[in-house]
Amino acid sequence: MIDRYLKTAFVASLGLMALLYVIHNIMNIDQAYGAVGYVLGMEGNEIFDNNLLPAITGSAVFVFSWIIFAFEIATGLICLWGAWQLWSARGADAAGFEAAKSMAKLGAGLSVVTWFGLFGTFGGAGYQMWQSEIGAGSLGDAFKFSVWGLLVLIYLGQRESEVAA
Repeated sequence: MIDRYLKTAFVASLGLMALLYVIHNIMNIDQAYGAVGYVLGMEGNEIFDNNLLPAITGSAVFVFSWIIFAFEIATGLICLWGAWQLWSARGADAAGFEAAKSMAKLGAGLSVVTWFGLFGTFGGAGYQMWQSEIGAGSLGDAFKFSVWGLLVLIYLGQRESEVAA
């Protein structure tokens, strides 16, 4: 039973983390736009100054920022929904608890897509955000968040045993 409680708590924590980050980004919207614009505009890319991807500036920064926010909001809400489903199924048989994992797995997977896919792949590899202090800090944090999401996803993937009566 402890695994069921832990899985629920980890998924809820992942969801809450995503929502707290996006709420803070929105509360500090000008700084968030500035950070995204800095990376997408390839400011400070002096080590590798030639890039396959085009620099993105102006109103497109607004659009890309809100794409990031949408992924973070979706991650948070889906994880919290998944945690609620896990909590609701905590006393179910193994098959019932397994069936309740779908949204939790989707939320944890979306956290990996958000912070590994968007930040790691596009920001890190595509826009070389590792070249600047601002970008490197964001990339390092995104790595941590994606690993936490992956660890939760792996733990969720472990099969359940029957609950003792």
